[in-house]
Amino acid sequence: PFGKYGIVVVTSTTGNGDAPENADRFVRFIKRKTTPKDTFQHCAFAVLALGDTNYDQFCAAGKTIDQKLGDLGGTRVKPLGTADEATGLEDVVEPWVETIYSDMEKACAAEQGEVAASESAAAPSADTAETSKDESKEDEAKEEIAADEVATPNADSSAAPVTAVSAPAPAVAHSSTPLCILYGSATGNSEHIAKDIVAKYQASLDASPSTCFFPEVICAELNQFKKKCQNFWEEEPVPGTKHGLIIVTATTGNADPPENADRFFRYVKRKTTPSDAFQHVAFAVLGLGDTNYDQFCAMGKAADSKLAELGGTRAKPLGMADEATGLEEVVEPWSSTVIADITNACRGSASGGAAATGTAEKAASLTAPAPHATAIEEEKKEEVVVAPPKVEDSSEKKPAGVSIVRSLLSLSSSDCIPAVPHNTLPSLGPSLSSCALINHAEDGEGGAEQDVNLAELDRMTISTSSTSNIRYTINYPYESSIRGARYLTNTTTDGAKDVAEIMSTTSDDGISRAMDLVDSRFPLDGEGVKEIERNGKRVIEMSLELPDDYSLEYQPGDSIGLIVPNPTQATSFVLKMLENNNGIPPTQKVSIDEKSATTVADVVQNHIDLSSPIKNRRLLSFFSQIASNPEEELALRILSSKTTVGEMLFEKYIDEQRVTVVDILREFPSCYENVTLEGLIGALPKIPPRYYSVTSSPLANKDNLTLTVAFSVVDYLTPPLAGNGFGQRRIRGVATRYLECLCSSFLSGSASKQQAKLKIFPKPTGDFHLPADPSTPLILIGPGTGVAPFMGFVSHRQGQIAATQAAQAAKTSVEGTWRGGYDLEEDDVPV
Repeated sequence: PFGKYGIVVVTSTTGNGDAPENADRFVRFIKRKTTPKDTFQHCAFAVLALGDTNYDQFCAAGKTIDQKLGDLGGTRVKPLGTADEATGLEDVVEPWVETIYSDMEKACAAEQGEVAASESAAAPSADTAETSKDESKEDEAKEEIAADEVATPNADSSAAPVTAVSAPAPAVAHSSTPLCILYGSATGNSEHIAKDIVAKYQASLDASPSTCFFPEVICAELNQFKKKCQNFWEEEPVPGTKHGLIIVTATTGNADPPENADRFFRYVKRKTTPSDAFQHVAFAVLGLGDTNYDQFCAMGKAADSKLAELGGTRAKPLGMADEATGLEEVVEPWSSTVIADITNACRGSASGGAAATGTAEKAASLTAPAPHATAIEEEKKEEVVVAPPKVEDSSEKKPAGVSIVRSLLSLSSSDCIPAVPHNTLPSLGPSLSSCALINHAEDGEGGAEQDVNLAELDRMTISTSSTSNIRYTINYPYESSIRGARYLTNTTTDGAKDVAEIMSTTSDDGISRAMDLVDSRFPLDGEGVKEIERNGKRVIEMSLELPDDYSLEYQPGDSIGLIVPNPTQATSFVLKMLENNNGIPPTQKVSIDEKSATTVADVVQNHIDLSSPIKNRRLLSFFSQIASNPEEELALRILSSKTTVGEMLFEKYIDEQRVTVVDILREFPSCYENVTLEGLIGALPKIPPRYYSVTSSPLANKDNLTLTVAFSVVDYLTPPLAGNGFGQRRIRGVATRYLECLCSSFLSGSASKQQAKLKIFPKPTGDFHLPADPSTPLILIGPGTGVAPFMGFVSHRQGQIAATQAAQAAKTSVEGTWRGGYDLEEDDVPV
């Protein structure tokens, strides 16, 4: 008569609403028609589902399990919990977990009658459901009567009070057009921020569509504005209202737009664009930039000013986030209110001044991670901190990451790493990419070749002046060969000879051993200050082959993008981790973002960015959630927090030491043990291309289809971390060290030149070119750019002068030269 067995299920959803691999048999069992209907009659259960509202099948596996356990006789202890990774899992997970033990204990220890009552409370009966329907109809009728005013809760209600305001004019409940969120992204930051805003609004739309002004949200690249949004913008809205537009854009090169935004900027700058093109639009712009460069947030400023000039209504002041000091300083507060601001602006005068204020308050709640929580609950949640773990053995050797944090905080062996409030931690945001493992049966379905679809062709950029109609982009680069290289600095070539010898072998670890050899041949510590200084300053000029059909053309001032893989050591480390801990071999086929199948080895080597220094605190927050060691979790939480101590630790440990994802996995072992392929692909951005200024001129290389670039090899030691024996990490450029090894046979003057291949694509600049008139005097000043592009300018000017002199010489040889100084008589000229 007493009690039940307890079952707590926590599950994610993968693929197209599928259960994870380690849960698929269980789900098949409970869905099978032959499974007895009373299988779980002696069980009390609770289900917590993890999902992502960026995907259609939100928490599908959890919903299935919760329903089927009830259908098969189980007693539901508490309602299904659905946690959204897009807005932050902890918003649902933590309150759910906080009460699960007491709820389950009460259900399992209760008498049968109490259990039945508990189940009735968790899952309403049919009679209750009918009553709820009747009450719902009454509520809907009441809402229709009160549609023109803002409702006021009873003073005794637990909900946060809202002042009643009667609008002078009928409020427009909903927009007839979607909210457009467009991004211009070069490295993925703008795209991630835009999708984060989309995820927050979509979560609110799913939870309470009646309170949302826009019926849907569209997220796309800026270059897709005509296809996705322009037809909405041209519609005349309800009088007094506007269509909504949010833009997040980066700035690249010499104040140039990202590749996926250039057409939009050409459109808004064009003189023929109607001056009222955006008269029906309310907009907000967030620009991303870097104050280390002159043209800070140039594209964000251009978008903000041009939209206003073309009739748009500015809903929010321009936001300018600085990567040099941390994007989140501006991004997070800007993003937290942008939906409220754009909603308020788009409702406009149709809802009246006072009502618009109420609308803004409502809209502000749309960005809250948990729309169901009251203000009081949210305040309590923010004050919650994780209890420090009990230190049982202070003599036990601690993980390197924990030791560094403890040392920087000057903690004694008995002190615990301080906990931080939840509201100081960044939300994880949406997954950057999704993945699905492919079995052998599915392997043959997709071809290896990828056809270029129309959408992809539409967003490609053509090289500067090519007329062959062949286009090379980051997604479809040209595979070039290295044709020559030399050191432009006083650098010994002895090391290059040894490296070339290793590179000439065909062993898989050749590039890895070559990079290690470079370290030993160019030491950065020890005796000999001048030699160490010289070793850290190596500049290389590299010559690259161009296609012989002239399909990749350039001008001095342009840049060339190079696509390089992750270092071999980092790739091998992660592949070994995935195979040992997850049983996923490097040859396993996988699909990223539902694209053609590739191998896990290819994804790890060429897709996810393992080697760039961590700039985003969200990554550290992600690792804190998978860390199983309590001290590692606290260390990662404080590193990711927006507290004074957290910012100090982030600067000293993460930023100054140029810590990468692989470093975190090495220095926090429980993260290494628990991270999954799906987690890495969802959390890490793609490997960004590296851009180098062209140092040559096509006029100087007419008979030699090559171009040259120059680069400094990144190779230095980080500062020491005082008093703990850490620091002094040797930082090697991901691209430049790789290129130095590939160029080794040319650098050493070796007779055998290996045919090293590189993927390249052009990055034209809009304004950074020589004047058309060769006689125009030049003063070349390059703050931040170095002299590399000016080498190309000088070469080009020499080519122009040579061409002018050749033309003049040809003209002289045909027409002759009049020397003057004597007169001819008529008799002197023979007829």
